[in-house]
Amino acid sequence: MHAMNSPLQLTQQPSNAVYQMLNGLSIVPFYDKDGTPNFSDNSLAQVFRRIVREESVAKIFYDGSVRNSADFLRFVRNRENEIFFVANDGREAGFFWLNRFRSKAAFIAYCLYKDFWGDEALLISRKCIEFLFARKDVHGEHRIDVLLGLTPANNKLAVKFLLKNGMTVSGKVPGLLYDASAEATVDGIFSYIQRNKSASLLKMPFIFFVH
Repeated sequence: MHAMNSPLQLTQQPSNAVYQMLNGLSIVPFYDKDGTPNFSDNSLAQVFRRIVREESVAKIFYDGSVRNSADFLRFVRNRENEIFFVANDGREAGFFWLNRFRSKAAFIAYCLYKDFWGDEALLISRKCIEFLFARKDVHGEHRIDVLLGLTPANNKLAVKFLLKNGMTVSGKVPGLLYDASAEATVDGIFSYIQRNKSASLLKMPFIFFVH
């Protein structure tokens, strides 16, 4: 099993890091043990420079929280976020992350590179969801039962993407989100997908997750 190609070379592979292969897809979590990360600052800065070149920053970090490489490094290192870097058949495909964890629920967001936009991005994102739902803790219990989405309603492509991913829209809240590029508040779309599709989704105070 191989690490991602340059520039995202692992500086080391921690013994307890999750490293998964799913039909050609490799998923490597960002990992920091005792101040030693498995991805160097230079590698992470190159990731940010790529999404700048692809003009994706304003869509991915629509609230303006990440504007430069220093912001991106803080974002990756933030222990409230769980970041995963993805390669498909040895080609760097992007990253996704989880945050706002509550019980066995978490919000998910993606950044997939332009080379993969379209059907390939959809296939990758579905595999990532399968990967997350398959993860178990040391007791053999599933770590995640529900993945949640919070998407600006004015990003029509992102809304279509989540629907094609099998996520269910649970509602829209007017003026919930801030779009830094537009310098205006926009409506927010809540969505979810369950590990056990036959289970009934408990009513969750979604606003509790927004901060």
